[in-house]
Amino acid sequence: MLRNKSAILLCVLVVTSIAAVPVSAESSVYGNPELSLSVSDNTYRSSEAATLSVVASNNGRLEQGGPAQYEQEVQTAQSVEMEILEEQIDAPIDVKTGTVTAGSIPDSGTARFDFNIELGNAEPGTYEIPVEVQYKYVRMVTYGSVDGPEYTWRTVTREKSVTVEVEDRPQFEVVSEGNNSVFAGDTGQLSFALENTGTRTATSSSVQLTTQSPTIFFGTMQNPQSSTSLYVPTLEPGERTNLSVQVGAAAETQAGEYPVNLDVSYQNQNGVTETSDTLTTGIAVNPERSFEIRDIETERFRVDEGEAKINAQVVNTGSGTANNLAVQIGDTALVTPTNGESAIGDLAPGESKPVSFTVSIPAGAEPGTNTFPFVVEYENQDGDVRTTSPIRKSIAIEPEQDSFTVVGVNTSVSPGATDTVDVTVQYNGEEPVSATNAKLFVSDPISTSDDGAYLGEMQPGETKTATFTVSAGSGAVVKAYDASVEVRYDEADGDTRYTDGLPVGIALSPSSGGLPVPMSVLGVVALLGIGAIAVIYRRR
Repeated sequence: MLRNKSAILLCVLVVTSIAAVPVSAESSVYGNPELSLSVSDNTYRSSEAATLSVVASNNGRLEQGGPAQYEQEVQTAQSVEMEILEEQIDAPIDVKTGTVTAGSIPDSGTARFDFNIELGNAEPGTYEIPVEVQYKYVRMVTYGSVDGPEYTWRTVTREKSVTVEVEDRPQFEVVSEGNNSVFAGDTGQLSFALENTGTRTATSSSVQLTTQSPTIFFGTMQNPQSSTSLYVPTLEPGERTNLSVQVGAAAETQAGEYPVNLDVSYQNQNGVTETSDTLTTGIAVNPERSFEIRDIETERFRVDEGEAKINAQVVNTGSGTANNLAVQIGDTALVTPTNGESAIGDLAPGESKPVSFTVSIPAGAEPGTNTFPFVVEYENQDGDVRTTSPIRKSIAIEPEQDSFTVVGVNTSVSPGATDTVDVTVQYNGEEPVSATNAKLFVSDPISTSDDGAYLGEMQPGETKTATFTVSAGSGAVVKAYDASVEVRYDEADGDTRYTDGLPVGIALSPSSGGLPVPMSVLGVVALLGIGAIAVIYRRR
């Protein structure tokens, strides 16, 4: 019985003891993030495009602590957004970027918000830039319940501001550009006006120009450079200076626009050298100048001709006017130019003008088609003389032409008789000649006792007849015998010239009237005559 009572008492004590254990209470962690704003580089220039970088730093505040993970949550700013309140800015600043989102910023963390802005002609000084920041965060974490932690959220929208400064300094802008163009394979001028749009005077300025293409250069074609510089002693605020530099384009440069960068180094009011932002201008490249030689015609273009002429048209097939243009016949061993250049002045695109050249073709030249080079010279916009590559054209050299030709022969001479031979010659030259004489050359059985004939002055294309006295040997047969005529004449400049022998055929005609006398009878008669003469002589 006692043992049962003890057991019951032990059970009561155990139950009482269990009922005395307390149930765990709920606990909370609460706090909030604290964002402060700053600008990493708040110095700007008027009239420039720039980036405003706003840095948000979180210095969280913990009001009641607890587990570390909950402390971190209540101090973290989440879904952070920032927007510049442009309508509240009291300055010529144009904001090009809308709302910027940066995610979460934990305690002691930072995030950067970048805005593209454009500053107008703002006076030097300090300006407030209002911004609106919005984020959400966990205000309180309640933990300890059977169901797990509970989160209380809040959303915060706050207006803050950052400060920027517009510097009191020189600033530059390319405000006027000339008609900057150049032809491929040539040089020209790059001209522009540089203005100090800042608020301080720039002194000892060096304007560095750099090309962005390997085929664009500064200087001459013989000494091309990828960069060059110009010196500007002083440039007051609002002042402009006109600058110019020689620029060129290689022959292989494609037509188009090519940029040129400008960097201005100057001394500020403290004597410290500073460099401006990079400015850009440009140069237009036109296609390489080109010309053609067309419609070639020749006069007296033959072997052994001292005044052969070439007439043609030169055409400007390029895109720009060529000034003070001249065309030359290039060096060739075939002919000797006596007037090898034809100057025609200016030639507009698509325009053509006539050119002519006079050359001497030697007697040793071979007739046939040959290639002749023509070179075009012109002045560019700087007055520099430029020469094109040779333009090659095929021209035929004709065979030599005699100054005189035989156009007719008339004779009635017969064997054993004497008669005249009329030889008609034609003068083929271009200028009148004078003191013209024809001389006949014959050989056995033809002979002549009067082999010269004076023809006097002759006009181009004129014919005259020379008359000679010839005899045919009695043993000649009826046929044509070879002979020739040589013509001597004086040219307009007083030079005496001779033709080669001009072939003349002297045709013998049969004897006319009576029976032919045999040679034996003629011999007897001759002997009788000689005997009679001897008898008479002796009687005397």
